[in-house]
Amino acid sequence: MTDFITLVKEVLEEKGMSTQNLFDDGVISENTFYKYKHRYPNLTTSLKIANYLCVSVDYLFGLSDENKFKPYSLEQKNLYNNIVSLIENSKISQRKFSKDLNYSRVNLLRWKKGTSPNVQSLIEISKYFSIPIDDLLDKE
Repeated sequence: MTDFITLVKEVLEEKGMSTQNLFDDGVISENTFYKYKHRYPNLTTSLKIANYLCVSVDYLFGLSDENKFKPYSLEQKNLYNNIVSLIENSKISQRKFSKDLNYSRVNLLRWKKGTSPNVQSLIEISKYFSIPIDDLLDKE
């Protein structure tokens, strides 16, 4: 995993900004930001940062060199349905999907009830289906 702080700093630099802009504009606190040295923030925080920087999540996480930004909805109401549609369209079972990605089937039930997958899971899902993360997410 690439260091999330480094990824954000690279995008900030491209935009002529610094981490202080994130802190001053109330996007994220400095203490919270530096907790992400070795892990990704949750999905909502990632979307706040992406919206603030006007970059796609795929671009922010270094998964794409193209920035195809459209503002994200912070409430990802269709995320579970989008994942299930991909599973069904791929003509695999939810069981196979869970097994292939080494996920507990309970994860799918949590996602169905509205809990968002963590960012690492979204990256794995996007790679599994060979799609951008953006294809899983709701836009405003």
